Amino acid sequence: MSTKKLTWLSVGLTAALTFGATGCSILPGNDSNGTVVKVVDGDTVDIRIAGEDTRVRLLNIDTPETVDPNKSVECMGPEASEHLKSLLAPGDKVDLEYDIERTDKYGRTLAGVYKDKSLVNADIAAAGLGIAVKYEPNVRFYDEVLQAQNEAAAKATGLFDPSAACTIPAQLEEATQAFEQLGEAPAESVKEAESLAGEAAAAIALGHGAKSALSKITPDMHPVTYALLTTHFKKHISKLDSSVLHANQVEQAHLDTKTALIKAEEKRKDEERKKKEAAKKKAAEAKRQAQLKQQREVAEQKAAERRRIEQQSKPRQKVPTYQAPKVQKPRTQAPKPRTQSVPRNYTGPRCYAPGGKSWKPCP
Repeated sequence: MSTKKLTWLSVGLTAALTFGATGCSILPGNDSNGTVVKVVDGDTVDIRIAGEDTRVRLLNIDTPETVDPNKSVECMGPEASEHLKSLLAPGDKVDLEYDIERTDKYGRTLAGVYKDKSLVNADIAAAGLGIAVKYEPNVRFYDEVLQAQNEAAAKATGLFDPSAACTIPAQLEEATQAFEQLGEAPAESVKEAESLAGEAAAAIALGHGAKSALSKITPDMHPVTYALLTTHFKKHISKLDSSVLHANQVEQAHLDTKTALIKAEEKRKDEERKKKEAAKKKAAEAKRQAQLKQQREVAEQKAAERRRIEQQSKPRQKVPTYQAPKVQKPRTQAPKPRTQSVPRNYTGPRCYAPGGKSWKPCP
């Protein structure tokens, strides 16, 4: 596939070609059908037309490079060549249709090739192995090829297959999945915050890695891949940039949470330490008070013992029994007996009255 200067438009691609003096030469004889001789690459085939071997460049389709000595083999280039070989085997009968300009500056015939009434140009795009491109003024087959390309993109096949390591989707997929799986909920522990921040950092690294790899795709060395990058995958690249920015914000949020959790843990530990110190002081004071109380009790016991001993060493004194005071009843004095005169010089027997205070001569 020779060097082309392409200008890509919309989902498809517009190419401005500088054509040589070959102009619009008309092939002699019946040029509407031919026989396949061999496949050159993914979009070029040698066909015997009107008895002459003719190199035909399929119109409005561009496949990854494989044979240009000045370019590296593009992603899916070998697969595109093999696919065209599976469509056009040597000896196959084909029909050809042309557009405004019949040849390019390299002398190749420009045509739409049909096999069994199926446009081979579009069949390549339907396999995801080529992209629709406008080679002004030749746009006759562009719409059909573009439709086939879009179907391939919807099916994620060929150049749109994320499982093929060299494709743009494959280079985007790992980073895209990492961004989609980012945990954004606030962490509840320092360990969790570290883990979430690490995941965000890893996603950011994947995003930068993908951007770095895609930045190496150039229009000169990778024309087809570059065309897809700047058209079909343009929104994906923009999303990659915004995802990296968002992941940076997520990482910072988790780092901030980690810092806050560490401070909260330090505060909790400090408060716990203060509580323990206060409890320790309280226990020490309680112990001191208990010791003082015990000392007082011991001292009181000793004092009581001394008093007991001193009491025992003193002579016992009889404690008088309490007696209620006697209430003396007023005496009723018996009438004094009538005294009889006693002779003053009486020496006879005397009879005393009770109490011994008075007497009288005994009869």
